[in-house]
Amino acid sequence: MKKLYPLKFKPVLKPKSWGGESWDLCGFEEDASLIAEGFLADNDLPDILETYLGDLVGDEIFDWYNLHFPLLVKRLDVQDRLSVQVHPDDIVAGERFDSYGKSEFWYVTEAGPDARIYMGFKEDIDATTLYQACKAGTVDRLLNEFIPRPGDCFFISAGTVHAAGGGVKITEIQQASDITFRLFDWGRERNPATRREMHLEEAIDCIDYRKYDEAACHCYKPEGVKVVAQCPQFVVTSLQLNEPARVSMDDFKSCVVYSCLSGDTTLTTAGQNYSLSAGETLLVPASCDNLLLTPASGGVHLLQTHLPQPPKDDVYDGPEPEV
Repeated sequence: MKKLYPLKFKPVLKPKSWGGESWDLCGFEEDASLIAEGFLADNDLPDILETYLGDLVGDEIFDWYNLHFPLLVKRLDVQDRLSVQVHPDDIVAGERFDSYGKSEFWYVTEAGPDARIYMGFKEDIDATTLYQACKAGTVDRLLNEFIPRPGDCFFISAGTVHAAGGGVKITEIQQASDITFRLFDWGRERNPATRREMHLEEAIDCIDYRKYDEAACHCYKPEGVKVVAQCPQFVVTSLQLNEPARVSMDDFKSCVVYSCLSGDTTLTTAGQNYSLSAGETLLVPASCDNLLLTPASGGVHLLQTHLPQPPKDDVYDGPEPEV
């Protein structure tokens, strides 16, 4: 079997009522990413995972997640407003939907003058207060409102109520789950032409009602090398590079995903060069040799995402592997 190499994929474009999104790296069978280059071109991610197993994601990562690729990378173009929404954690999602939960990370790449991001509660509240506000159409008054700027970073843990709109582009890195509970849809739910299903009753016990911890979950324009999101499911590091940088794959023991936010770089491994430009995503398999990242003149800004090692004294109680 031929050795794996860094993989680029063909984006899957998805129009939405509020704008649209590009799924740049996805292991869902129905929306699986297709490899764009090399001898594996036109094979999809689930097939590659089934063939290469731990060589793709890392041995302990594969033992934990089996044939589920645990990350989903998107780019969002939010023109109208996203619904006020929340995502369940692994426990709720596993019990109710045989799925992963959904924690996610947002990096704002562009923002217009009317752009807004709503993130978490201004103060501790209770379920009754939230329920009544959603029914009255005033839930946005309970939420922190940010005027986003390019460079804003938000870690959105499962259970955090959030929304966005008004002309903002976001790179999103998340757990491989598409479970969203809509709490309020800015009045569109009252119009038969725009109505979408709401999930207020279903979501009410999934929500974190505590005051939003901005210091822990929000940062702006990270410089140099900085961890911008860290949870048991993924770690995202911002890399602002003007000089070549070496990366040891042994430090991760997992695959590594690079999302290029701006600039261009060349990634070198095993004597082969791979280009990466703004808007592109590259998956470096766990079995690859160490890397050299060489930015073009003007530098490059990358998000580097890897998978933490699973706990050794626990058993994952998530989705059953597909047969």
